[in-house]
Amino acid sequence: MLARAVSDMSQALRERIDATEAFAADVAHELKNPLASMSSAVESLDKTSDPAITAQLHAILAEDVRRLDRSITDISELSRLDSELSRANFEPIDVGAILTTIVEARALRHSTGLPAVALTPVRSRLNVLGDEPRLIRAVENLIDNAMSFSKPGDVVRISALPTGDGIGIFVDDNGPGVPAESREAIFRRFHSERPDDHFARHSGLGLAIAETIVEAMGGEITVEDAPTGGARFVIRLPSA
Repeated sequence: MLARAVSDMSQALRERIDATEAFAADVAHELKNPLASMSSAVESLDKTSDPAITAQLHAILAEDVRRLDRSITDISELSRLDSELSRANFEPIDVGAILTTIVEARALRHSTGLPAVALTPVRSRLNVLGDEPRLIRAVENLIDNAMSFSKPGDVVRISALPTGDGIGIFVDDNGPGVPAESREAIFRRFHSERPDDHFARHSGLGLAIAETIVEAMGGEITVEDAPTGGARFVIRLPSA
């Protein structure tokens, strides 16, 4: 039994080392792209005196800085999520209450020209066991993802229902949907299949962060076709 326990611990350590090496390689590759763009823009600035081109290069640099800042923030969060969640004391969470808070907060800061977010009223108390701020972050990430595939005037619809012995949180959009062959890949770190004009606004870690949070709470995230077209992301969590 001792030998088996040592073997299992060694295997877990090897898997952790492999995961850390893979994550470091992914991070290095992801950060090289904006750095290469910034380097090219800086070199070009020394070679032009055209005000229009100079302004364009400054805009590229500013966007790359924002992209780096966003990526580093998300990378930092993802790298510490496992350890933080392993030490967290999970408590009962009222799903309806947190969804109402999320949607009301978004309504207050809603801007014209952006998709709206609507909540189907939750008719009964739905409790899950977890970490409330982290669950809010997971839902927010799914909403942000849905909005990036939606057009102005579209509505991202949020709902929650009992599902068997658990609770389901549903985020529906009117976008192009997710092809069946891509439904596992989209949760990988830095993977993105969003429109080109939205690419630089996202780190490619939002869905990976959401999945890490939900799995730590004993649940899962899946994606399927929404009833009205588009994609439906589903968080399933055990009932408290």
